[in-house]
Amino acid sequence: MRLWVICLQALLFIGLLIAIGQSGLFDTIMGRNVRMGDPLFEDYQRGSIPFIDVDGRDVFVAQSHPDNPLILSGFPAYASKVFRLPTDSRPLSGTYNIAFATDAVPDAEGALRISINGVKRADVVLNQGRFKRRAKIELTPAELASGQLEVKLALVGRGPMAECTPNEALAAVVTILPESGLHLKLDKAPSTTRDRLALWGDLIPVKWDEDDKVADLATLLAAARLSEKGYGIYFGESGYAAQALTDIDKGAAIRPGRTQALRYPVSLVSAIENGGARRFDRETTWRYRYDVGQLPNGELPSALDLRLLLGPIAETRTALFVTLNDHLLFTRTLTDEDQRFSHSIALPTADHLDRNQLEITLTAHEREEMRCGARRLIAAEMLPETILRGGGERLVPAVVQLRGLLAANRPVALKAGALTAPQGQAAAQLLGQMRPSALAFGTQRPGTTMEVLTGDIAGALARVRPAGRQWLVHFPDDRREGVMVEPFARGASAARAAVALLVTVHRPVPVPPPATPATTPLRATAPAP
Repeated sequence: MRLWVICLQALLFIGLLIAIGQSGLFDTIMGRNVRMGDPLFEDYQRGSIPFIDVDGRDVFVAQSHPDNPLILSGFPAYASKVFRLPTDSRPLSGTYNIAFATDAVPDAEGALRISINGVKRADVVLNQGRFKRRAKIELTPAELASGQLEVKLALVGRGPMAECTPNEALAAVVTILPESGLHLKLDKAPSTTRDRLALWGDLIPVKWDEDDKVADLATLLAAARLSEKGYGIYFGESGYAAQALTDIDKGAAIRPGRTQALRYPVSLVSAIENGGARRFDRETTWRYRYDVGQLPNGELPSALDLRLLLGPIAETRTALFVTLNDHLLFTRTLTDEDQRFSHSIALPTADHLDRNQLEITLTAHEREEMRCGARRLIAAEMLPETILRGGGERLVPAVVQLRGLLAANRPVALKAGALTAPQGQAAAQLLGQMRPSALAFGTQRPGTTMEVLTGDIAGALARVRPAGRQWLVHFPDDRREGVMVEPFARGASAARAAVALLVTVHRPVPVPPPATPATTPLRATAPAP
């Protein structure tokens, strides 16, 4: 009897295994385990280089961004990218190809919305868990003839709506992968510099042989001149060297949107992702970025004139937060009387960096602490009257003063030892900050010497023999702070940098030397989010 019971249990167990196998549950569980492994966040610059192809009539324009990758977090979230289309070679047809990685919590319901030149073109539904998705959007004749494409990405949807779910859940994150971009068919192969620059997405590949015993100074300077004009550069195994880069530089205009000067008043809606109405459930944020170098005569903005139009916010807890470079400037709990919000917010000098990010965040929750299945959409729009007003302190950064000193003490001798590709790229970006297009370079009786220091910089500084007036130039750990210029000293902060420039002026022409610091001392800054 006992044997029969054991046999019956075995048969039932085998039958259960067969049923589960046919249902695909094992595959689902195993697939989930694979998908839920550690995510890989690629180098978005290096990753996009293999997808930049401008040979022949079929070309690919990578969605690279020399400053930031595109990441959308939470519902709703927004990002944008402007593609410049070639003008000498005319597009005949094309598609916008997007590849993205999603990470969504169970029961999240959302989509990645894609709009081109203000027209909604696609909604791609998100899967729960970690997935990679791809989509293609065929471009219309009107889009192909527009000269540029403004691609706006929006993460829309809602988080879990289970009974009494807390408000604070972050339900989904979407990362745009480097292979995203435009695939175009042209009437002829691109041959002009402006077409090639447009198709590169303003990220220029520079060929750098790491086996060289001595750095290729000609390539370094040519790349620095392109960096000065606002182009992204990426040093690697493939790309262009000295003469080709020089030829590109001759036909390259200053990159629009990167180094162009701003004029007051500056409208925050000029950033395309800030335009239009938004509908959100818990939180939404408008962002605006500006560099001190873009401001007229180095004049900082004195205030933000914030103008918002809000939908009905009765029976909600709606709050407004304004930050500049992670420093809190303004908070307000809003009421029904604030449906048309208008307020001027001071922007302190001490909170400014070389690269600045202004954030305006609205949060809205039900008055009850727990949602209990409720959902309430809030509508909000940033109005065109939201502006940065001038009238702030005028800053003359130390790097600007050093540029004047270099221009008055030419020619400039450039020295460098062996450099790896990352070191070469950092050195070219530092040299680009020195405005090399305004300098004459030569080794005969130089007025100034610039030497690239790498590796054990503290040891290199200990061996330097002071001569003339000397400064050290380097990037700080927080790249939002821009380039740093400090007088030469053995224990200078440059000793902790990976790459630095030692600038020695041998026979200084009377020009005011760089001041340290050049501005009001800045407050400590939180790590980059």
